[in-house]
Amino acid sequence: MAAAAAPTGGRRAAASSTGTSGAAVPAAKTQKDDGALFVRSADTLRGDQPVAPTANTNHSISAAPPPPPWSDRPPLFAGSSKERHELKLACRSDPGVPPSLRCAVWTTSVMRAAHPHRPKEWADEYGTRSRVESIEHTWKLVLDQTFAAPEDEACATMPDFGLHQEDVEDLLRRSPHNGGKPLPQAGRRSLIRVLSVLRHMHSAIEYAPLVPDQAAVLLTHMPEAYAYVTLREMVCDHSQFLPPSKVDHYSYCRAFAQLLKRLHPETARQMEDTGALTPRGLDPIFRRFFVTLLRYDHVLRIMDIYTIEGAKVLFRFGVALIAMHKSELKAAAAKGRGADAHTFWKTLRDCAHSPRFNFNALVKRAYGSVGSKWRRKINFPRRRTLARMVRFNEEWAATHVSATNPHVPPPPPPLGYVKKDDVPIELALPTSVRAALAEWMPLQYRSTKLDLIFSTNVHGRSLSAFYDRVSRTKHTVCLVEVLGTGATIGMFASQAWVSHKRPKIYGDGGCFLFRASPDPECYKWRPSEDDTQCDALLEQFQVSSEEYIAMGANKDGSSGLRLNEDMTRGESAPAAGFNNEPLAGSASDAFEVGVVEVYRLVREIDGVPVDGEDDHPAWALK
Repeated sequence: MAAAAAPTGGRRAAASSTGTSGAAVPAAKTQKDDGALFVRSADTLRGDQPVAPTANTNHSISAAPPPPPWSDRPPLFAGSSKERHELKLACRSDPGVPPSLRCAVWTTSVMRAAHPHRPKEWADEYGTRSRVESIEHTWKLVLDQTFAAPEDEACATMPDFGLHQEDVEDLLRRSPHNGGKPLPQAGRRSLIRVLSVLRHMHSAIEYAPLVPDQAAVLLTHMPEAYAYVTLREMVCDHSQFLPPSKVDHYSYCRAFAQLLKRLHPETARQMEDTGALTPRGLDPIFRRFFVTLLRYDHVLRIMDIYTIEGAKVLFRFGVALIAMHKSELKAAAAKGRGADAHTFWKTLRDCAHSPRFNFNALVKRAYGSVGSKWRRKINFPRRRTLARMVRFNEEWAATHVSATNPHVPPPPPPLGYVKKDDVPIELALPTSVRAALAEWMPLQYRSTKLDLIFSTNVHGRSLSAFYDRVSRTKHTVCLVEVLGTGATIGMFASQAWVSHKRPKIYGDGGCFLFRASPDPECYKWRPSEDDTQCDALLEQFQVSSEEYIAMGANKDGSSGLRLNEDMTRGESAPAAGFNNEPLAGSASDAFEVGVVEVYRLVREIDGVPVDGEDDHPAWALK
């Protein structure tokens, strides 16, 4: 059999086959060297390439053809009429999926589970060379959408998806995925890239603490592009693979506790006494995917099975691991070594890392059989029963999710921007500015890009040029450079700026003022409880004339932000309703103006302006 080919996994384009993480590894040249070959695994997380194993390589992936009965091309088991059943049994049996096939098998297994109504051949294609170009193209597109500029990627931090900060530190600095050592810098950046793109493209999944460790496991055997595609299908079919919210996470933990009480009541009571059966106490299973409990080769075996069977694997192996060592746990408790959740799980970890530990025995404990070797059938509920148990606990979970310490959604990624050679951007280029704007934007505009439509560097310093460029755009972001301090301040307008001979007031409470740098601060309009402030003053959201534009007003005639007719001078003072500080600083309300830029918002997915096409803006159709 010919060895399968490894896909590439570079940042923006296919990497050369040198020694870099995720680089392509040529397939063996045979008469059957075509698109039907399975892609070959590659260790992107730790930087090891798929080379022939030696005594000195710890994480190497064999380049040899997969052993029988595995095949290097679909179908995995030639001549089998029940391939899925054969695959389940093969994954449960020692030694599991051959390392060289894990990229292909994990990807295709998740595809099959997430799309059960699709033909098997469609899912199998995702594991073959014929799909490499398509998957890498998809990865390039989502990378470009997530990171508008190289500095955005450089500034990105790892999304935690609800994982505790100490666990994030453990994953990165004392990583069980790398033998307790820090992740290599390249692998760390790969993990951050995959998780950042996943969070950006699937923002509805805010709380899924299993995802970071699962991403790291996947990256030990596949490039970034394949890890993203596999995780994407997992989170899109979350009912199959993982709980998508904090309430669902608590429901899973509660269902696990009930199951353990039914099957092993004495051990369950011991765990309750130590706090190991609470949602927080079950972290090693339902947050860390067993990586803090089992040897890493055993974690990979669990991933072999998990990609085929889904979340029920967490229940099966969690219960089986505890039941397998309940006598040791009981003995440790009798000696006073299991007084809390931490020591309970440490005792279990010591058992799982003992030379006497047998993973095949754990599989038998979890399933009752492996292949033709039957043992006493365990009374473990089916998938539908588990799903009902989880749903039954949703009400309990909703009342027990902490109200005093709720999960705080991660900040949105920085707004992207449209690159133009003829109108270069300046003030919105720093990642910190676009990150601040993303947090302040109305929710429906957080998945947009900034498109520069006016710049004093290009279009000149005059209000007439300003109105000519922006009068047909409803929602705009105006950035203003303050000379002398280098500060960047601005305003978000909810109506189009239009020239009037006399000052005209318009806009609404969607407008806001801000200082983007230094010390970002946003001042959104709020109705005043002060009866002495009249509505006419409070509702001066936007004011425009041939002589100036302004946002916000005060009794003394000052404005929250005002620019004169030639855009060389501005002023900023506290404004009614916005309750802002002077945006340019407290030394003086007036300031000299540097660059002024105005951006419209375009949809990230297709670049269409949120207010409609230029010639026929949707807001103008009445």
